Amino acid sequence: MPSRPTRTSANHHTDDDHPRLLYQEATGPDGVRRVLELLALRLAGEVVLTGPHEEQAVAVPPGAERLLRVVAEDVDRVRAGDVDSAAVHADGHDVAVLPVGPPPARPVLVVARRGPLTAADRGLLAAAVDPLRLCRRAAIAEQRVERLAAADAAVREAVLHLLMVGHLSGARRTAAVLRPPLPDLARVYLVSGAPNTRGRLSARCRDVFGEAAWVVPCPVYSGHVIVIAPAGPAGAPPATHLIRELTDAVPDTRMGVGLRVALRDVPVGYKQAFHALSVARRRPERYARFSPRGELGELLGHAGQAWAASTLAPLLAHRPARTQDPDAFELLATLLSWLDFGARAASQLKVHRNTLAARLHRIGAELRCDLTRFDVQARLHLAVQLIDERPHPDAAAGVVGFPELLDHPEVRRWAEDRLAPLLPANRATLLTTVRTWFHHDLRTATAAAALGISAHGLRKRLSRVEELLGRSLVDGPSDRYDLHHALLAHPGLPPPG
Repeated sequence: MPSRPTRTSANHHTDDDHPRLLYQEATGPDGVRRVLELLALRLAGEVVLTGPHEEQAVAVPPGAERLLRVVAEDVDRVRAGDVDSAAVHADGHDVAVLPVGPPPARPVLVVARRGPLTAADRGLLAAAVDPLRLCRRAAIAEQRVERLAAADAAVREAVLHLLMVGHLSGARRTAAVLRPPLPDLARVYLVSGAPNTRGRLSARCRDVFGEAAWVVPCPVYSGHVIVIAPAGPAGAPPATHLIRELTDAVPDTRMGVGLRVALRDVPVGYKQAFHALSVARRRPERYARFSPRGELGELLGHAGQAWAASTLAPLLAHRPARTQDPDAFELLATLLSWLDFGARAASQLKVHRNTLAARLHRIGAELRCDLTRFDVQARLHLAVQLIDERPHPDAAAGVVGFPELLDHPEVRRWAEDRLAPLLPANRATLLTTVRTWFHHDLRTATAAAALGISAHGLRKRLSRVEELLGRSLVDGPSDRYDLHHALLAHPGLPPPG
C-alpha cells in the first residue's frame, strides 16, 4: 500500500444480513476474536480491532496490525468522534474504519480487502459492530473480575504474612478492608490437596467454613490451603461436621486442625495444624487434630527470654547501611522463615532466592555462626521463638548458657515425654537414625551412608518417626528442633553425635 492513501468520510447504516451467526460467535469463548475471524473469512480480507491506547489490538490474521499504521489518522478521528466512520482506498485495497461504541477513546474496527467493499460487505461490517461491542465489554468485565480476584488473593496473603511475622495491628487494619474482621480467638485448619485443584479447594473451603473464616492459598506449599476460622467459646471443639463435609466432598483431601489460639499466636496454630496434617496423611478418616504435649518455650520462662535476647543481640542491634536494606526485624523474620521452610522461604517472604541467600549471609555474619550446622539452626530457632524485647525481672540477674538452660527438672521431664515413643528397645534403630541424621546436619546421603542404608531407607525410617511422634519431621515447620533439644536434655542419653 502507498504511504499516503486517498481518503473519504461517510456514514453507513445498513441492515445485518447475518445477525444470528454474528451473535453466535460473539457469545462463544474469546468472542472478539471469533467475530473478527468470521469477518476476515467472509470478506477475504484483514481485520483489526484496536481499543484505547493501553489495550493491545486484536488482529486477524495476526500480522494485520500494519493496517493501523496506514490509517492511523483516520483511526484517531473516528475514535475521537470527529467522524462517524472513514473509508480509505489504497493500492487496490478498500479500507473501512468503523467505531465500536460511543466516543471518546472508543474501540475502532479496521477492515481491508483487495478490491472494492460492496454494499453487502459494508452491511456485514455495520452489523458486526454491536456484537463486537457487547463481547468486548464482557471480556473487559471478565478481566476486571480476574484482576479483582487476584488483588483479593494478594491482600489476603499479605494479611497472612503480617500475622505470621507478628504485625498484629497491621494485619487487622488490612483485613478490615476486605472483611470479615479477624477473630480474637482462632483455630487454624490446614487443608491439603492436589496442586492443580487448589483453586477449587479454596472455593470449597469458603463454602464450607462460611464468610467468617479467612481462606488463603498457602504461599509456600502449592497443595495447601490455610483456613483461619473463629474458634468459638473456651472448650469448644473444632467444627468436626465441617471437616467431614470437606474431606468427604473433595477426593484426596487431608486436613490438620490446630488448637484454639489467640490471634497473635496464629503462627503457633499454623505449626500445630501442619503437624496434625502429617498425621492425617496416614489416617483413613483423612483428618487429625493436634495433640499437645507441652512446649519447651513455656518451660524456659524469663530465663529463656534472657538467653534468647543475648543470643540474638547482634542481630537485634543491626542497623541497615542503606534505607533499602533489610532492618533487624526483616532479618529476624527471614531467619525464622528460613528455619521453618528452608529454600521455600523465598516464596513465603516474596523475595528472590538470591535475596534470601544474601540475607542469610548477613545474618550469619552478624551472629558469627555457621548457619549450615544443624545444632546452630536448632538453637537459633529456639531463640527466635523465645525472643521478647519487653523487660522482665530476670534480665538483670545475668544470662545462663544454653546447656544450663536445659538442665532443669521440668525440661528433663518434657524431654522424656517428647522422646517416649522412640525409647522402647525395639525402636532403638529409629532413635539411632534420628541422632545420626542430626549429627550429619540433615544431609540424607551422608547420614544414610553412615547408617549403612539407602537414602530411601532413611526416608522410610524418618516417616515412621513422624508417625510415632505425631509431628512433621522432614518438611517444615518441623519438630526436629525440639527433638534435638529433647536429645540434649534427656538425662539418660548422651548428646547427639
